Amino acid sequence: MIRKNCLLFVTMLGLSLVLAACGNSNGATGTSTAADENETVTDTLQTEETDANGKNILIAYFSHTGNTEEVAKMIAGYTGGDLAEIERAEEYGDLQEEAEVEILNGVHPEITVSVDNIAEYDTIFVGYPIWWDEAPAMIATFLADNDFSGKTIIPFCTSSSDDIGNSLHIFSELCPDAEIAEGLTANELNDIEPWIQGLGLMESTADDQNNQTNTSAGSKILIAYFTVPETDGVDTVASASRVVKDDEVFGNTEFIASIIQETLGGDLFAIETVQEYPGSHEPLLEFAYNEKSDDARPELSSHIENLSEYDVIFVGFPNWNADLPMPLYTFFEEYDFSGKTLIPFVTHGGSGFSSTIRTIKSLEPDATVVEDGLSVSRNNVADAEDDVKAWAESLLKD
Repeated sequence: MIRKNCLLFVTMLGLSLVLAACGNSNGATGTSTAADENETVTDTLQTEETDANGKNILIAYFSHTGNTEEVAKMIAGYTGGDLAEIERAEEYGDLQEEAEVEILNGVHPEITVSVDNIAEYDTIFVGYPIWWDEAPAMIATFLADNDFSGKTIIPFCTSSSDDIGNSLHIFSELCPDAEIAEGLTANELNDIEPWIQGLGLMESTADDQNNQTNTSAGSKILIAYFTVPETDGVDTVASASRVVKDDEVFGNTEFIASIIQETLGGDLFAIETVQEYPGSHEPLLEFAYNEKSDDARPELSSHIENLSEYDVIFVGFPNWNADLPMPLYTFFEEYDFSGKTLIPFVTHGGSGFSSTIRTIKSLEPDATVVEDGLSVSRNNVADAEDDVKAWAESLLKD
């Protein structure tokens, strides 16, 4: 095989996307000002874990720079499947040289996998970066070490230039008795959801039919949202980070929150922190990433003083690092929403909810968390009014 003149590691996705939400709020305590909201890409709509009625799905992946891991998490979010990381048991010495030699010579290096019950799964996604137009040797080991007879294997890859096609031969060679489904080169995050839908694996549960919320029969509504202002003069047209309506400037999530309030009534509440976040885009991205790495719990400066009065709480936030912003963890740990209905909405740059709905359900196990939340791309916020109203009105039932 001819060595390609390319880097071994390629950056598949632009990881920083700008989202915004802020402004003055009324009703419950809390105010904020217009700002950009930022996200590092990866994952989307999230629902229940693999259920007992048949969708035993595993998303196994090898990821060196993190890109494939992010895509795997998105797939887990859409399907409700379990994640399993594939790692090489021994680190490479000279990665550039050793990894290519393994591929060229068909070497199967020893690996570790973060689950030990692969036989229990019926459908296995297998993800990897493209190296020299092939799958890394660890993937061949994974396929060879397990019996996939009668199972469905679904390949996916990340790459800046090559597609998945040339790497697929190892699946039929090493797993001749498995069904190999159509794979995906995940260069565009927006391709993942329709791909999952086309495979018929979008998660749905028996509770989906009960996700509508009766907000018309006396329920009092709170619309809580989190935002971080960017004050360094980001161009509002180019970044689609702010919305101007009737000469008033809104942040993205605040704008969505205001439409929900206009449609259903209720009180607005801005989730604010004692910590002052950086006002510039790149420093804010870095700060948010470090907060997540530290599993921080930023102290809140705004508080709901009359939570007992509310039956339905909308919770809006930007998608940061395929997760809730860390102040949302503080928010959910501060309040007990048992017996209440939580309705999430998110602003994002392409990754939707990622795994955030699942996270909210784990943080508030005794609340009813509506899975059919609202996801709005930063590119569509300015024109989203009709869609937001339609979604909010769909939550009403007689």
